[in-house]
Amino acid sequence: MRAGWFIRVAFPLAVVAIVGLGAVPADGAAQPTAKATKTVKLAQLGHGTFWECPSATTALLVGVNQLSLHPGQTLKVEFLAKNQGTSACNYVAPYAGAAPGPTSSLLSVGPCGSMGMEIVGAHHRDVWPGVQPFNCPALGFAQLQPGASVNGAGTWNQTTPNGTKRVKAGSYTLLIDGHFSFPLQIKSR
Repeated sequence: MRAGWFIRVAFPLAVVAIVGLGAVPADGAAQPTAKATKTVKLAQLGHGTFWECPSATTALLVGVNQLSLHPGQTLKVEFLAKNQGTSACNYVAPYAGAAPGPTSSLLSVGPCGSMGMEIVGAHHRDVWPGVQPFNCPALGFAQLQPGASVNGAGTWNQTTPNGTKRVKAGSYTLLIDGHFSFPLQIKSR
């Protein structure tokens, strides 16, 4: 897959690069440091299934706004799926109005989304969204034409499944639809 395919597609994904962590002086000029800087991937690109769209012809790009969250910060996740095949394939989207009707172009990431999103803790313990039942909107199949792409977004505000309290500080993993994983650090302050 060519690395620049997604640049030609209009989408709101703001973090499409690998970002280096390190000290940056107030004037913004880069300064050499004696210790090596650690790179963290805020975006991942690969092939994967997208509902009925096969992994061999479906390119997926997933990005997050940050991997270290302090109290009050929200994790934002965005995705783009592109059909690189020669035939249309189906994906799930919410209906725009009362069913039956055209499917919405507004896609989401999460328990009722076009792409699944899960936060897990130690030993793959489900931290969010949990096992409670969800009241999802009416969903239906939409077609992703050859060469076309769709995008969507989701958020997590560091709360437990019932949304009443913040998860404990520590290390977690963000899993996106079984294809991508990002390490998360939840800070105590």
